[in-house]
Amino acid sequence: MKSLLTPQDKVRILQRKLYAKSKKEKGFRFYSLYDKVYQKEVLEEAWAQVKANKGAAGIDGKTIKKIKEDGEEKFILDVESELRAETYQPKAVRRVWIPKRDGKKRPLGIPTVKDRLVQTAVKIVIEPIFEADFQDCSYGFRPKRNALQATEEIRKYLGWGLGKVVDTDIDNFFNKITHWKLMWLVSKRMVDKKILRLISKWLKSGIMEEGTIQRNTMGTPQGGVISPLLANIYLNELDRTWKAKKYDDRRGLNAQLVRYADDLVILTNKDADIALETLRKELKRLDLQLKDEKTRVIKAETDSFDFLGYNFRRVWNRERTKVFALKIPSQRAVKSVFAKIRQITANQPTPVQKVVDRLNPVLRGWMNYFRVGNSGRALAKVQQYAVTKLRRFIRRQSKKRGFGGKEIPSNFLYKKLGLYYDLKVKWSLT
Repeated sequence: MKSLLTPQDKVRILQRKLYAKSKKEKGFRFYSLYDKVYQKEVLEEAWAQVKANKGAAGIDGKTIKKIKEDGEEKFILDVESELRAETYQPKAVRRVWIPKRDGKKRPLGIPTVKDRLVQTAVKIVIEPIFEADFQDCSYGFRPKRNALQATEEIRKYLGWGLGKVVDTDIDNFFNKITHWKLMWLVSKRMVDKKILRLISKWLKSGIMEEGTIQRNTMGTPQGGVISPLLANIYLNELDRTWKAKKYDDRRGLNAQLVRYADDLVILTNKDADIALETLRKELKRLDLQLKDEKTRVIKAETDSFDFLGYNFRRVWNRERTKVFALKIPSQRAVKSVFAKIRQITANQPTPVQKVVDRLNPVLRGWMNYFRVGNSGRALAKVQQYAVTKLRRFIRRQSKKRGFGGKEIPSNFLYKKLGLYYDLKVKWSLT
């Protein structure tokens, strides 16, 4: 009788078993995992994830579209054969530069589609093992965890009275990871030499830029499927020691760490300078350091701080009887979405409906993320800005000046053109 289980179902069963084993036996080191990587259902699930994430071609020029045209099943079978025969060799990643908000650029590595498939398959198998060890303070690139949960955790601690804050970033984190320390941390839970060899090859595969390959001696290339998991394994050492030592019990310091990848905040009700000093020492053990220009100790009652797009501070209620945590979109986040709206509605020979179709995903994504917290005013501001820019675009198309508030009513924009609006915004459709 044909199994009713889909490849995804079988993968989830495998992951649950690995997670349960890892959670139950903290000292157990997994020794036979490689054969699971090239199981048909694992590779099929990995391929589904690679396709869903899309992405450009690596240095070999092969795109997902091309692989589909040549035959997906053949591609998966070829990869399976290479893994079985242990002849698979990763290629260098293709480096591109992505603009940052401050005008600078950050490097992004693009592995080949084949390498993304194999990395995803390995991630599917080993992630549950390490997930069982990860601490609650970590929110970045983990199943069922996200940035909004991290921001809510900060609001919770501020509400509890932990108003002294260490606001900081780890300096050049992804490029400063020490390979041998990372491999040692991985091997504490996994001794399958074949998978360890694969991870080591990915770390050392190099970066191609302008036709030249640079070999890696440190760091993990940003953009690799496996890189976020490896980064979490590396920084879990910080999370684990922080939780174990409760810096510093002798001085009664209650310092809570909230981390999203390499972005972190510490909140305490005691001496934040002690927490900062201790953080520096713990990071030094991992060959890491903080960005001095982005590191500061503040009091949330008098100063605010930004984290993951939100701005936080502690304020009094109207009656001045209680202090609560205020969480609003940061000025930087608002300026960023304004810039995207301006770019989409710039004067250009484009049909109005296409402009609306490009605006909607930006508005929907931004508002879905920032609608949590005390965000009503900011949401209305962004909504009004989009309406104003869209009206001006329509007026320019008709070679008219002004904003056209009376000529182009909100009812036309929302109901006729289908412009997105958030229900949390008290907005008139007339």
